[in-house]
Amino acid sequence: MKIVGYIFTAIGGLALIGGLAAGHSVFGPLFWLALGIVLIYFGKKKEEEKRSAKSEATTPSNDNIHQNVNTQMVSADAGKEEVKRETTTYWEKYKSENPAKASQLQALLGVDFSLLSDNDAQEKINSVNRLCSQYSCEIKDVKKRCLQDLEQFPLSFLSKMIEMTEKEKEQEAFNFNIAQENTVCAMMIGWMKERKEILENSNVYNNHIEDDPAEDQLTPEESFRKRYTNALLKRIGGNANNALFCEGYDSPIAHELMDVMYAFLKDTTEKERADSHGYGKRYTSVIIEETEKVTKQYCHAALQECVEHFNFPNKKVVTSFRCPYCGSWKVWDEDYGFECAECGCTWHAPLGYNLYLEKH
Repeated sequence: MKIVGYIFTAIGGLALIGGLAAGHSVFGPLFWLALGIVLIYFGKKKEEEKRSAKSEATTPSNDNIHQNVNTQMVSADAGKEEVKRETTTYWEKYKSENPAKASQLQALLGVDFSLLSDNDAQEKINSVNRLCSQYSCEIKDVKKRCLQDLEQFPLSFLSKMIEMTEKEKEQEAFNFNIAQENTVCAMMIGWMKERKEILENSNVYNNHIEDDPAEDQLTPEESFRKRYTNALLKRIGGNANNALFCEGYDSPIAHELMDVMYAFLKDTTEKERADSHGYGKRYTSVIIEETEKVTKQYCHAALQECVEHFNFPNKKVVTSFRCPYCGSWKVWDEDYGFECAECGCTWHAPLGYNLYLEKH
């Protein structure tokens, strides 16, 4: 529009000059000159409107400014939250997602997990979860279940078990690529040591011993009987009513009792003390009598059976106390050998205590 206006203005101006010079009518040139000026005017006005609109579009309003500021603040807060999420430890995240389990874990291990590295915290948690899976129980019950298993073993076994578990700890750490102190074995070693200390310092064995007169009222022989019986019962430990470990002449407890018996039989100091107190000739008999009481009560086996199996573990046990065929204790001693009163079978049992006692 503006360009056309300039053209019409130029034409109208030239025509007006020519008309005036020639003395012709100037109405026509004035029309085109006026039209050109109008077009130029409206053309400029239109350009100004465009520039104004463009300027408003590029200049932010107050609302836009506030919106931009708010957007920046939200972005800053989001950034802070992201940083916070990145700095949250493994334990904090676990504790937030599993508050009950987190509490049970700290009570179980007695460890402040907040002081552990992410790696150590995760390894310990995974080890506890493996143990819980093995026992099919919750975290709060896993130590109790483990200790129930340990109760099956007498005190004399625990030291060996701790030694073996120490070796297993290295293998477990290698298999799971974790630190040894974060293994299941490490936890169990701690619990075994706890139980060992409790057994060593407790009077649990006294529950199996009948009330005796005061020590100063006992004869030297009676005092020895009491001390020897205590040694046998201490070896049984908390397994007195556990058939898995006590039942039979071939049971682990029967083997332990034989260890105690032979240790006393070979103890020269005890023999010398017996001689000096006047029961030296009965020293061996006292040991046999007291051991027989314990094997019958807790192992349901005759001492002779325990002795035979202890010395000849690969040989069939044949004694004069029990029928080797039906297991009956009703045995008759006949001239032709031994006969079972229930099944009628007969057998010979030539071996006796002295053979084994002399051997050791």
